[in-house]
Amino acid sequence: MSALPTLTTNERLIDASLVVLCGVGQAAAATLAAFATRQAFAALHGGGGPALRVLVELAAAGLLGAVCLYGAHRSSEALGQSYANALRRCLYRHIAAMPKALHERRRLGSLSLRFVGDLSAARLWFGTGLPDVLTALVVLPGAAAILFALDPALAPIGVAPIGVALIVMIAIAWHLEVRHRALRARRASIAIAMIERIARSPELDLMGRTGKELRALDEKGQVLRRDAVARRSRMATLQAILHLGTAVAGLAVLWRAGQMGAAPGTVAASLAVLALITLPLQNLAAAWDRYCAWRVARGKALRLLATPTMDRSGARGTPTSVEVTGTLDGAAICRVFPRGTISSLSGPRGSALARHIAGLDRSEYLRVTFNRQRDQPKTAYIGDAFLGLQGSLRRVATLMSRRRPDDARIREVVAAYGLDNRLKSDRGLDARVDEGGQTLTSDETLRLDFARAELGRARLLIVDSVRFRASRQRKVLVELFARRCDATVFLVEDVPEPQPSSTPSAPYVDQVCNAL
Repeated sequence: MSALPTLTTNERLIDASLVVLCGVGQAAAATLAAFATRQAFAALHGGGGPALRVLVELAAAGLLGAVCLYGAHRSSEALGQSYANALRRCLYRHIAAMPKALHERRRLGSLSLRFVGDLSAARLWFGTGLPDVLTALVVLPGAAAILFALDPALAPIGVAPIGVALIVMIAIAWHLEVRHRALRARRASIAIAMIERIARSPELDLMGRTGKELRALDEKGQVLRRDAVARRSRMATLQAILHLGTAVAGLAVLWRAGQMGAAPGTVAASLAVLALITLPLQNLAAAWDRYCAWRVARGKALRLLATPTMDRSGARGTPTSVEVTGTLDGAAICRVFPRGTISSLSGPRGSALARHIAGLDRSEYLRVTFNRQRDQPKTAYIGDAFLGLQGSLRRVATLMSRRRPDDARIREVVAAYGLDNRLKSDRGLDARVDEGGQTLTSDETLRLDFARAELGRARLLIVDSVRFRASRQRKVLVELFARRCDATVFLVEDVPEPQPSSTPSAPYVDQVCNAL
């Protein structure tokens, strides 16, 4: 099981420490401003103007507060982005290492949400929510200390309503996570449906389903709206309670000050401190909302990271023989494929065996070794769909290459597999290839797959593709690859499922042959 990223890296610890230091700076600015405000009001009450020193202190407090606020926001964003980047890397590495069969059983939209919803929740919590909590842990006690320093008799009157508001908020805050779970489920349902349907929307429109899809979208949207309003209302309630607590605290201070005959400067400074407390309190409510969202996303991410993975990092570029022993779907297999041979895998389990040999899937009942070792050699797998990323022909042809060969080598290999016409175009190797090879013919994508396997120095080639089986040049391509590369090749033959009969079927090992 993979683990979520932690905050205990030098970069993130520095950012978190800077957030705390900025919070200390804000508390210091509030202290300086409070006492300077008291002196200014005392001077005004006496009929004179504030001293230059007092004005300088107020200006310095404002400047220090502004600088610390800027630093806190900058460090908070850096912290959130750093954690989101680490989580993105962690999720992608785990998904890439999942067995292919397990990967195919998960919905594309669901996996995609891990890189949208989960990362957004992580960034908002670590980039805004957690820093707000750290800042509040510094600013709120500091503000309380300032109130007591200004007037020990007035301070309890101001602190008590705020404390009651915090207790009430804590008492009702737990339900916010329930709202987040409901909202996330609704939002995920819509997002997954849209991710998977957008690619097929023209075909669905041709089938006359657009109206039905829109009605379903409207129905889900109404439910989403209801849950979103409920979640936002709950968070607004928390903020309103804290805001009300601060307002009551101000009124209580004014009432008590009138009874005590407190100095106007002290009262004004106390009210200014209470006003400064309002923002951290409001941020605490928003921080709890973001923490609840992160808790829900964290649970989803942990469940994904708990799925099995495979280690496909082995020896690279080593010519290899292949030995397969064990059972697959109850059929016994025991076969050695010598290095450099071209082998045909036929029968109902040919594709499954090919994927196990390629390292895409694994089974506890089947053992695949290479040169009597478990390390996977450099492997090229040619499947039904062309695996290409958008970019130049040069880039697509060298996706397997750890170090990109020079252009002369790329041209020579690409031309050898019959793609001369592509090289003769105006842009040559710079010609653009769309995602999935949409600008290429099926035969050209197949030829490019073989060229990429050679440029990537594959020592194990598995071909299980309808494009290959439909090609009239398949034998030529395989023989060309075999002559040019020292590799072991497996071809999956298109053999129909056996029909039930009273005669026992031949063992699966007899359906594996070394012939082209």
